[in-house]
Amino acid sequence: MWRLAKYAAYAFRVPIPINQPGVGDNAFAHACGIHADGVLKDAHNYELYDFTSLGRGEPEIVETGRQICIGEYSGIKGFWNVSEKLEIVFRDDDEARKVLDLVRHANVLKQKPLVADEVRFIARQSEQAKKLMALTP
Repeated sequence: MWRLAKYAAYAFRVPIPINQPGVGDNAFAHACGIHADGVLKDAHNYELYDFTSLGRGEPEIVETGRQICIGEYSGIKGFWNVSEKLEIVFRDDDEARKVLDLVRHANVLKQKPLVADEVRFIARQSEQAKKLMALTP
């Protein structure tokens, strides 16, 4: 289905809507804390079918499989998952929660998902990030 949808989008010069079930960019993206935690424990909690059965999951320019996003409503389990992928190490759960609060705040201020380098900066330079987010232009 994934290859067919990509081919049809290319042939007809019509982009695939990001919210298109199964083939849209956000079809397997989870940002809310309880959803991310549920998907990490058992994918069938919030996904009707496996993304690999649709032909997704093969890296292209961007990852095409499941995504755990960090946003305004992210939970600690999803944040731990993302931080492991970004090779961010925390001393304990309290430090991770403090950084998650800063990441949530940055996401609200930016009104867009944070890129990996922004998350790394907030995790490694949390005091400076806190001061920068307190400034108003």
